[in-house]
Amino acid sequence: MSQQPPLFPEFTDSARTHLTHSVAVIELGTSAIRMAIGETDGGSGVKTLDQLVRGVSLGKDTFTRGVFRRETLQQCINVLRSYRSKLSEYQCTSPANIRVVATSAVREARNRMAFLDRIYTATGFSVETIDDADISRETYLAMRPVLEANDELRDATTMLMEVGGGSTDVLLLQGPDILLAHSYRLGSLRLPEMLKLYSTARDQIRSLMTWQIERVLEQIRDVIPRNHSVKLMALGGDLRFAAHDLQFDLAPASIVALPVKDLARLTRRLLSLTVDQIVRRHHVELSQAETLVPALLTNVLTAEMLNTAQVLVTSFNLRDALFESLLRSTEWTADSCGLVIRSAREFARRHGVDLEHAEHVARLSRQLYRSLQTEHGLDLRCETILYTACLLHEVGLFVSQSGYHKHSWYLISHGELFGLNALDHQLVALVARYHRRALPKPTHEPYARLSRDNRVILLRLAGILRA
Repeated sequence: MSQQPPLFPEFTDSARTHLTHSVAVIELGTSAIRMAIGETDGGSGVKTLDQLVRGVSLGKDTFTRGVFRRETLQQCINVLRSYRSKLSEYQCTSPANIRVVATSAVREARNRMAFLDRIYTATGFSVETIDDADISRETYLAMRPVLEANDELRDATTMLMEVGGGSTDVLLLQGPDILLAHSYRLGSLRLPEMLKLYSTARDQIRSLMTWQIERVLEQIRDVIPRNHSVKLMALGGDLRFAAHDLQFDLAPASIVALPVKDLARLTRRLLSLTVDQIVRRHHVELSQAETLVPALLTNVLTAEMLNTAQVLVTSFNLRDALFESLLRSTEWTADSCGLVIRSAREFARRHGVDLEHAEHVARLSRQLYRSLQTEHGLDLRCETILYTACLLHEVGLFVSQSGYHKHSWYLISHGELFGLNALDHQLVALVARYHRRALPKPTHEPYARLSRDNRVILLRLAGILRA
């Protein structure tokens, strides 16, 4: 592979003449709490200054009990307090420069609200639970410059995959276009914890893991373009471990290609070891030793499904993407709107929508929206929601002519639209739902669950589409 520019370039001496400040990101993952501290001038990237990892088994509680134990909560508080002290050493104390996120282990716990409230009271950290759509969007935005800078990947069909502790996130790209953005309930910690619940014998673990992984891969296979060569780029610490073990130099500015046959050989060797043996022989944390085998096996089986001889690995991780998000404007831009609309067009294409008609309706609705700007006072975000709903308002015809507006709501609600958070996704579905027939009523549960402000937005956007 050709050398890539750094994901986050080092500062030059001239850059240091600008006012710099410290930033930090903290991730409450399924098996560990990780923190990265960096320095930035606000525009030329982030230079990583320090990274810390402390094992805390949040996922074990969530995936076996459904709730966090008191002991686990206290562990989290102790770790976060120590991180707070470290941040003080770097003079990084402003909430605007610190982003704390939690993934599936926290999001799926039944007592997550009490858990997050207790952490805020004890540490002062306000933890943001990010969903799978948020993770996919942050990953894509941070990785896109790296892919575009590489001649072999710029126009290729590429699958970005990260096997996390609780889920596997997949982004399928055709050049800059997103063909699929989905998260599957297959995690490197969730899977072994499930096998423990069923008291799986050691000699059956590989076959059962393989069976579970292949069930998920069947779903992915259905959306891969036929007769296309697909490159697999695997993200995550488990692949970085594999690159190091196979003696590949994974520098911050590089992408390395691991031969699948070597990766499979390493996976088989690790399968023959217990978790304690992996810790002792490979000098890794217990939290990583527990996830290595499921993560590597998933990547090997995925590569075999794609019939590719190499797995591409980069040093990129979620903390890198979160650093980028701290520098990026939270406002909607033409670029972010374009991502959503391209994803909607792909969704419409897969469901047989008459795109020529849908685009015509979308353009007319946008003209009407802009001509009424002084009346409704809505912004670019709402315009994008309207345009996306226009593209998809007839997607329900894929199911049936009768009551197709309701089918449109269902398909959009349960489909994948890249770049939208859960609320905006639901607004798109509801605008499509109310483009014909009955108006919203308090007895309609999805409508009634919206806040007053969002109900007003929905009524205005649906009114424009009905016009």
